[in-house]
Parts: sequence; C-alpha cells; structure tokens
Amino acid sequence: MEKTFWNSLDVPAGVRLNHLLSRVSEPDKDIIDFSISEPAHKPPSFVVEEYKKYSPTIGKAINGAGGYGGLRELRGTMYSWLKTRHAVKSKTFTENNIIGTNGGAEGIFSAIQILAEGERDGYIVLPNPADPIYETAGRIAGLQPIYCSTMTSQQPTYRDITEEQWPKVKIVVVNSPADPYGADLPVLTWEFLLNQSEEHDFYILSDERLNSIHRGKPSPGLLEMADSNDNPDMNRCIVVNDLIYRSNLAGMPSGFLAGDRDFIKKANIYRAYHGLYIPVPNQKAAKLAWEDEDHVVENNKKYSGKFKDAPKRCNQTLPASDPLYGHYLWIRVPGDDIAFAVTAYGRTGVKVMPGQLLAKKAGNVNPAVGMIRLALIHNPGVCAAGLLELCKMVNPKHRSQTQAPS
Repeated sequence: MEKTFWNSLDVPAGVRLNHLLSRVSEPDKDIIDFSISEPAHKPPSFVVEEYKKYSPTIGKAINGAGGYGGLRELRGTMYSWLKTRHAVKSKTFTENNIIGTNGGAEGIFSAIQILAEGERDGYIVLPNPADPIYETAGRIAGLQPIYCSTMTSQQPTYRDITEEQWPKVKIVVVNSPADPYGADLPVLTWEFLLNQSEEHDFYILSDERLNSIHRGKPSPGLLEMADSNDNPDMNRCIVVNDLIYRSNLAGMPSGFLAGDRDFIKKANIYRAYHGLYIPVPNQKAAKLAWEDEDHVVENNKKYSGKFKDAPKRCNQTLPASDPLYGHYLWIRVPGDDIAFAVTAYGRTGVKVMPGQLLAKKAGNVNPAVGMIRLALIHNPGVCAAGLLELCKMVNPKHRSQTQAPS
C-alpha cells in the first residue's frame, strides 16, 4: 500500500483490538465486553421522553447561531451548571463563553483544529496513555505531539518539556479525571500549567468528560482553577464536557466547549462552515439532563457498588483498586497485555483493552505495557462474572473475598 498521510494515522484502538481477536476462534460462551467505553446504564427516562416530544422538529432547521452553537436556553443551562459545579465566581464568565457541540469527541477534534489556526507548526502536548483522538486531531491540524508519559496510575507532571520546546507549544491537553487510569490532576500541576500558559501563550484544553463519575468529592476542573488563579476571563483555557458518561446518552451526542471568549467566537465560525448542526431534539433533551442532578447521583451509586466489589472480587490474583473517578479499572497483568487480551477472549469470552493500544512509545518505552483497561459498564452480576473469569484464567485456584452479587 502506498504510504499516505491518511494511512499513516493510527487505527483506533477498538478496531486494532478487534483485528487481533479475529485471529482467535470465536469463544463458545457469551461475550462480556469490558473493552468499550460507552456506558450501559439506562439513560434518564425524562430525557428520553423530552427527545421524543421534540422529534417531529427534525424536519425544521434553526436559523442563526442557535443551530450550530446551541440555543440560548441550552447555553444558559450549561452556564448555570458550570458556575455551580465548579464554584466559578468570575463576573466576566457568561453564557457567551460557551458553545454547544455534538458530544465531547467532536468538541475535542474541532477545538484542536481551531487552536492550531492553520499554521501547521508547533507542538501539542499529550498525556500518555490517553484517548487516541488527541494525537490524531493534532496531527491532522499539523501539530507535532509531545508525549508526557507516566509509569504509574498518576497524572503526568508536564515538567519534562524542555525550555526550548515550551515557546513552540500551541496546545496542552489535560484529561482529568483520566482515561484510562482515573486519576485527577493535582492542584499544583494545574497551577504550573496555568503559569506556563500565561508565559508562553498556549491554550490548555481540558477533557473533563469523566468528571461526573466519582466516588467521593468531585475532581477540580480547569475553569475553577483559572478563576482561583487570577484568570477570571478564562484566557487560553478551554473545557470539554458532554452527557455520554454523566447521563448515559451515548446515542445522543451533546456537549459543550467553554472558556476563552475569543476562542468561542472562532468556534462559532468554524462550526457554521463545518456544518456541525445540533438537532433541536438533542438540545431540548440535553437542557433537562444538565438541569437535573438526581439521576447523576443514582448513576454514581451504581458505579460505587461495582468499584467496591471489584478489588474483593479480584483479590490477590489481579490486584485492583478503585481510582475514585471514572468507570475504568486499570490493572496490571502477568506478562504482555496484548497476549493476555487475546488469550482471555479465546478462553473466557471476556474482552479487555490492552494498555499498549492506548499509549505511544516515548523514549522507546510504552508506559502502558502490562496494563489492561476494563470499563465496568455492565450490571453488577455481569461485571462480577467477567472479573471472576479473568482471575480463574490467571489462577485456577482463585478465590474471591466476596459473594456473588444477587
């Protein structure tokens, strides 16, 4: 095959995993898929009903900016949620600092294209491992990735970027809480990045799609950190969020970009020319989802039970701990993680995501070798059964420290 720019881009991790597993005989048992990230919990019924109510409007278009950046009533609701959730006290931060999107992934990709400004030069700084969309969007925008790796289950410090590199940085991507390992960014690291952003004039793009899933205190976000560090205008700060994980609405992409007002003005232009129209049913239903916190509390209770059970279920065979944020377990396995995933699928019918497929080599080292990611998205009984299958594959004499859930 001829080498082109497009076939030089990484194939998505899920596609690569399915290719690897296609070489294995189909297991003769039900598949338990921990490799996907979209939640399997039911979406709020009142949101579904609101979507149905406005479904006849799909034959009509919204004139003006409301179709591409969100109706004012939706942006006002998202603004109120942001102010409350992140305790933003800024008087200059308003609904004009927010633009609606068709989900977080679209928002991330669009933001990176906008921030690159067509220069096709400079760096995009990325956590490693992380969602591959950051690097792919950066390369399409002409930016060169710098990987800030971590060999632990903690966030990178970003302090290994050289003084020569900082002036050429266009974007630093933060993922907090992080996919795949669930850690939130420490306050000191937030402050370091905000100071560097002011000195070197780059943007911080913070992916906060997992910040509504937590077992305890919610993680801090970029806007509240900027507000408390003398940046009430949110200059050079962009936050991405959506309803996929918060409200289990993977089939109704709806989210926002919020922060720097000059960026939001550019995003309005970009979205109009790109044809990124937000359907009316999505906007009306999303408004209700952002207004209600009760369904988020119930959603977190479901995850809390599964994350309380998982370490006991795995015991010492595959030691696991609750990362406190997000819906992933990040577990070290014996041997190579890709070999483990292939063997697990063939023998047990359990699909897991090998860490190597989520990370890039930095200094000839892939920081996610020997790790697997499991999304605890299924009901407690299915999650328990899948974890037990994996543990018994590693140790046939494995015994859990808990009884199977009813």
